[in-house]
This record gives sequence, C-alpha cells and structure tokens, in this order.
Amino acid sequence: MIPEVLGTVLLGGVGALDATPVGQTLLSQPLVTAALLGALWHDMPVALAVGVVLQILAASTLPVGARTPEDYAVGGVVGTGLALLLASQVSFTIARDGCALLGVFAGMIAATSGVPLLKWQRRQHEGLSRWCEDELRAGNEAALGQCQAAGVGLAFGVGVSYSAACLGLGTLLLMGLARTESVWLSRAWTLAQPLWIGLGLAQLLHAFVQRRLLRVGVFAAALFLTWLLLMSGAS
Repeated sequence: MIPEVLGTVLLGGVGALDATPVGQTLLSQPLVTAALLGALWHDMPVALAVGVVLQILAASTLPVGARTPEDYAVGGVVGTGLALLLASQVSFTIARDGCALLGVFAGMIAATSGVPLLKWQRRQHEGLSRWCEDELRAGNEAALGQCQAAGVGLAFGVGVSYSAACLGLGTLLLMGLARTESVWLSRAWTLAQPLWIGLGLAQLLHAFVQRRLLRVGVFAAALFLTWLLLMSGAS
C-alpha cells in the first residue's frame, strides 16, 4: 500500500503544477486524476465513482470577480485517494460505497480548505515577479528561468505537502467511520446519486446555453464513458 500512497501524494503535486504554473492540461481535472489513481490502486470503480462527482463540482465552480475558486486540482486527488485508501481496508461492497461518499466529502473539504494556500502562493508569485523584473533591469537574463523554476517548485511542494496532510488526517478521522457505519453511508451514497446527476445535467445545460458546444461534447462524453465503466464494473 505504501507505493500507492506515495504515488497519490506525488500526483497531488502534479495536479497543483498543472493547475497554475505548468501546462494547464487536463491533468488537473478530478476525473483524469481519478482514472490515474484507479489504475494505480487497481480499483477503477471506486476511483471513477468519486472522480465523476468531484469533476461535476469542479466544473460548476466559477472564478467570479476576485473570488478564488476551490482547489479541485488537489482536492480531486485527495478525495479519490482517500476513498481508495479506505476501500482497500474494507471487504464488503456496501462498505466500499460508503468509502466513495467519504471520499467525495473529503475532496470537497480539501478543495475549499486549499483556497488560503492558493492565495498565499499568489502572494509569493507576486514577490517573485517583482524580483524577476528588478533582476532583468539589472541585466540578469537568467532571472526569468529562475523565477519560473521557483514557482514550479513552490507549487509542487505545496501540492505534495497538502495532499499528504489531508490523506493522513482523513485516514485518522474516517477509517473507523468507514468500518462501523458502512450501511448508513451506503444508503446516503445511493440517495445522493440523483443530486450528482442533476448537477451534471445542469452544468451541461449551462454550457449549451452559452453555445460552448465543444465543452458540452467533451463533458458529456466523459460522464457517459465513466457511467459505462461503472456499470460494467458493477455487473
């Protein structure tokens, strides 16, 4: 289990990198990281069950005005990773459904709690940019590369540290709950599924009204393929 936990923590750092200072590809999306974690933990049903819900929540998050959106790049890794970690310690299917529910809530909490860290990183980046400007005026042409490397190192370090802290704390607080309250958690997961579907349909409708047809197609295809994989795994 140690290699899986280590890989999850490192993926949290990669997600943090992809969200801001490097690339900004799909690697920071919860459904993508969930698929990678499912392959790492050899448990794709639980990973995708959590990942699709966190992806819906992430897609519904908008950076309105000066508001800093929730950090679902790392929150998606934390939620899925914690669900997989808890599920690896239980035996019954009904308990695994409860682990998925706990993972979703853990991912939401981690994404929301990560906002102060994002704001702190932005302040550090502002300081780095001012330093870089001063160095470039002074003739130090290597300052731009050094500044970028510092930003990358900061984001990766924060992502890894925050992911490790959340996984450790979540395991400590939720392992007993996953084992003793599996029936109640499984029922809650079943009752909550129409809510997740409704949020996903609302997001698709919102994107369609805005005529973002490519976004509608990609998002709908991802949800449909995930649903097919979950159904095939359950059968």
